[in-house]
Parts: sequence; C-alpha cells; structure tokens
Amino acid sequence: MKLIPKIFTILFLQILSVSFAQNSLTPDFYFSESRLNSEIISTDDFSPNSVYSFSNPNKQKQYSMASPSVFINGERPLDDGTIWRTNSDIDYLRLSSMLGVIASVNIVGYIYQRQVWYTKETTGFHSLEFIHDWNKYQQMDKFGHFTDAYFTSDLTAKIYRWSGFSGESSVWFGALSGWIWMLEIEVSDAFMADWGFSWGDILANTVGSGFYVLQQFNNDALGGIHPKFSWHKSEAWKEMRYNTDPQALIEDYEGMTFWLTVNPHHYFPNSWKRSYPNWLAPLGFAFGVSAKNIASYPWAGHKEYFVGLDIDLRKIPILDELSILKFVKSEINFLRLPLPTIRITSEGTWFGFYF
Repeated sequence: MKLIPKIFTILFLQILSVSFAQNSLTPDFYFSESRLNSEIISTDDFSPNSVYSFSNPNKQKQYSMASPSVFINGERPLDDGTIWRTNSDIDYLRLSSMLGVIASVNIVGYIYQRQVWYTKETTGFHSLEFIHDWNKYQQMDKFGHFTDAYFTSDLTAKIYRWSGFSGESSVWFGALSGWIWMLEIEVSDAFMADWGFSWGDILANTVGSGFYVLQQFNNDALGGIHPKFSWHKSEAWKEMRYNTDPQALIEDYEGMTFWLTVNPHHYFPNSWKRSYPNWLAPLGFAFGVSAKNIASYPWAGHKEYFVGLDIDLRKIPILDELSILKFVKSEINFLRLPLPTIRITSEGTWFGFYF
C-alpha cells in the first residue's frame, strides 16, 4: 500500500507527457468507431467489439469480400485515449522518455518511503507467517495490494501502448511491470523488523495483475467489471486510536473502501443497446468492503459490506474530443464517486451517500 504516492506522481507526469504529443493521437490519425458505423456499415450490423455479426445470410455474402481488418493498419482507438495496434510500431523517443520518467519517479518515491516509513529498526531478510499476516486488518491490506497491482498494470500498459507497443504486448509488459513494481515494496519490507516479506501480499499482487490480463483478453466476459477505491478520514484516525499514528491516508485502513463495480450495459445484447437510453449507459452497481475496530488491534474488528450505484465515467460522452481527456477520465474512473449506498453490518443497515 505504500506505493500509492508513486502511482499518483507517475500518473501526473504521464498526463503531462501525453499532452505534448496530441498530434499523434488526434481523431485524424485513425477512424473513430462512430465514423466507421456511418461510412462502412449501419449500426445494426456493427457490434461494440468492432466485429461483424450477421443474422442475414445475404448480408454476410454481401460483405464477404470486404477487408477482414475494420481499422486502418489494424489500429483500434480505445476509450482510454490509447490505440490498440495489431503490430508494434515503437516510438523509441517516447519509450525512452517514459522509462526515464518511471525510473525517476521510482527513485523519488523510494526516497520518500525511506523518510516516512523505513525509519525504524532494520534486520535481515525475513518473511511473515502466512495465516498470521493474512488475518491482519481484516484483509484490507490485501484488497489494497490487489487494487494497486491492477492499477499499476493498467497504467503502465497504457504507457506502452502510447509508446507504440501492440495491444497484446502492452498487456503482458504492463502486467509484468505492475507486478515487479509491487514486488519492490515486499523486498523493502523484508528488511524491516516490524514488518517482513509477505507471501499474502505477493498473492494479492499476482491476482491483481492476473485479473488485468484476463480482463483485457476476455473483454466480453470481464470488460464490464472495474476495481475502484474510495476513502474518508476514519473516526479511528480522528480520535487517535491507532497504535501508530498514520502518516498518510494509505495507513488509515478503517477509512478505506474497496469496490468491484459492474456496468450492465456492457453485457446487454446489441438489440437491447439500440433501444436503451444512452444517458443510462454509464449507470452500474458497486459492491464494496471496508473494516472497523482494527486500529488498536489489527487482528480484531469486523468487515462492513456495501451495495450501491456507480457511474462508469468512460461511458459518459463528454470530454472525448482529445485523447488526453479520455485518458484522464479513464484514470479518474478508479475512484468510486459519492453515490447512494446501502451499508450492511452485523449491527444493521444504513442508507445514504457514501465515499
């Protein structure tokens, strides 16, 4: 969880770098899906995944001589502002500059961590007992590692695509980069007397990066699911009930909520989508988990569960004129917005707006 400051820093730098290269990502560089719908075939015959599906044999025969590639040069614009290429066409200036940014951010982030967290007693490399570590903080730390690994895998994959990697290569390299980046935390923790190398964290990291890979290659089944995060300063922090006063929000485990959101519109048949109001397409559901009474004793406490509404910002048809704006929307989409929510605990239920 201590990696989050580095993530937000690299995200900011990535936004800046993309903004200086808009000419290569403007709509003139590729056909948009809406343009293809209007100029190549009707929307009735064009699926969301850009694959032809004909129910009429005559139409199938009519288009059988068409080029199998819908997008010019095998390139497909994504809703995050990047391009999914069939083959890599690497811009080494972009790639080297972004690798330099990543390395610089990594060094700065590591120095920050050494000054904030790694100031206590050190020891030799050692690991934690799995069950003892797994039951700590009601697994909130593990939910955090899953979300961090997914986020860093997704972000670095976008960087690779922006640098010209093919879609498939960007996924694999992104997932590997995210996983290795998270591994750095465990290696650092392994030399701290109060912590240690956590196999539970490694498992959560692997599941997070692995889920990202599965989602990218199984978009029909998993593309409508999105991990999200929300936080508010907990009463435990306000009342100083933690054994060690948190240095940042990422140590306030009682203030965190981790979500899996589902967008039903993603799973609708094409016939439903044609009659479904466009303004409802971003609306979905969110399922969350948090924990309470773990501040003073990490192996105590209980979980709280949430069911509420969610908005998929990527489906809102605004700020899509520039790729940088689509990129920003896709990153902000990792935050679950304050929306109507039902909280379910052993003490009863509560309803209201929750972040």
